[in-house]
Amino acid sequence: MIKSIKTGIILLAALLLAWLLPWCYAFVFASPSWSPFTLYSCVTHGFASVDFDRENNVAGRDLQGNTYTQQQFDSILPTFYYRQLAAEGRFPSEIEGVAVESRDVERTNFMFRTSPGEINRPRPTGYPLLESMPDRIDLEPATDVFRITGEGIEFVDMETNTIDQKKSAAFTKVLRDKGFSFPARVVSGNPSTRKRYDNGYLLVDDALRVYHMKQVRGRPFVRRTDVADSLQIGQIFVTEFADRKSLGFLVDSEKRFYTLGAEDYKLHEIPVGKFGPTRENMMIIGDMFYWTVTIQGAESKRYVAVNARDYSLADEYRPEEKPQAWAEYAKYLFPFELSFTSPLDGYVKPRIAEVSFQALWLGLVLGAFYALIRRRSPGGRLWQTVGVVLFGLFLFVPLLVFGTAKR
Repeated sequence: MIKSIKTGIILLAALLLAWLLPWCYAFVFASPSWSPFTLYSCVTHGFASVDFDRENNVAGRDLQGNTYTQQQFDSILPTFYYRQLAAEGRFPSEIEGVAVESRDVERTNFMFRTSPGEINRPRPTGYPLLESMPDRIDLEPATDVFRITGEGIEFVDMETNTIDQKKSAAFTKVLRDKGFSFPARVVSGNPSTRKRYDNGYLLVDDALRVYHMKQVRGRPFVRRTDVADSLQIGQIFVTEFADRKSLGFLVDSEKRFYTLGAEDYKLHEIPVGKFGPTRENMMIIGDMFYWTVTIQGAESKRYVAVNARDYSLADEYRPEEKPQAWAEYAKYLFPFELSFTSPLDGYVKPRIAEVSFQALWLGLVLGAFYALIRRRSPGGRLWQTVGVVLFGLFLFVPLLVFGTAKR
C-alpha cells in the first residue's frame, strides 16, 4: 500500500513538473518578439514596414533598406492612409494610371482575419438566417435558426422552440430542386447584424457541391456555384465587403486558397501557396489595387502581395526567422512539454508538444548519476534509471526527493 501511494506521488509530481518546468523556464528566459506591420506599396511596388528611428519616432522602411519619415510613409501607402492624406490635401488624383478618389478607396478597402482558434472549436447546431432585403436599412436579428439534416432543412423558432413546417418545406424543396444532396458538409455564414448587407450562407452538400443560400423577402434564394466538386472544399469564409465583389474565401483539400465571385459565382485561385486554416493564421488587408496577405504558422511567416484586378502574384516575402537562444536550450533540457491549452483551439485538455530527442543527452547523464547514488537501493533501480533517461528532469527530481519505493 505504501509503495503504491509513493509511486503515485512520484508519477503525479513528474506530470506536474512536465507541465510547470517548461512554462517557468519560458516565463523567466523568453524575450518578447516584435513583428513590424508590413504592407505592399502600390507606389514603390514593394513591401514596406512600420519601424522606429533612433529617437524612437515612427518611421518606415522597405526591403531595400530605404527609410521614410511618417509623412513619406503615408504617401507610399496612399490606399491605407487615405484619410490622413485627404485631410492634408495630399491624396493622389491617380494611382497606377487609374483616377481615384478617397471614397473609391474607402469602398474597396477591406480586412479579413482567421485563426486556428476560430476554426478548431465546437460548431453550432443551429444557424440564424437573416433577411437579406429587410424593410428598413438596418439588418434585423433572426427569430429562428436552421439546421440541415439528412432529410432536409429545418427552421426552429427560438421563442417557442418549435419547427416552422411551412418555411422548412419551402427551403427544402428549393434546395432539392437545385440538386442539393442532404446533409450539408460545410455551413458557413456571418449572422451578425453589424454589417452593411447580408450574403446568407455558402453550403457544401454531401456530394461536395457548393451552393449559395439566403432569404429574400421571406422566400428562399438558392444558387449552385461553378465550384467543381473535385476540389473537395473543406473550409469556407463568407465575406461581406463593401464593394460586394466576392461571396467568400474557400480552401480545398489541397490547401489551395480561392475567392468566389459574387456576380458570376466564378472561382479564382489566390496565389498564396498552401494554407492550412486549422494550423495557420491569415490576415488580408486589401484595396482596389493590391492585397497584402500575411500567413503565419508556428515556425514560419510569409507575406504575399496579390494584384486585386486579376488575382496574379505581385510579390512575396519570407522574413528570416532566427530561433531564440532560450528556445534552442530548451530542446536539451526537456524531452517534451505537457500543456493543457493551445493557441490552436479553445479546448482544455492534456497534450504533449515540443518532443525533443536532444534531451536524451541530459537524460543519460541524469540516469547515470541516479544509478550511482541509488546503487545500494533494493529492486526497481533499473526501471527507474531507464525512466530518468527517457523523462529527464521530470522524473529525476521526484525520485531524488521521494526516494525509491520499498517492497
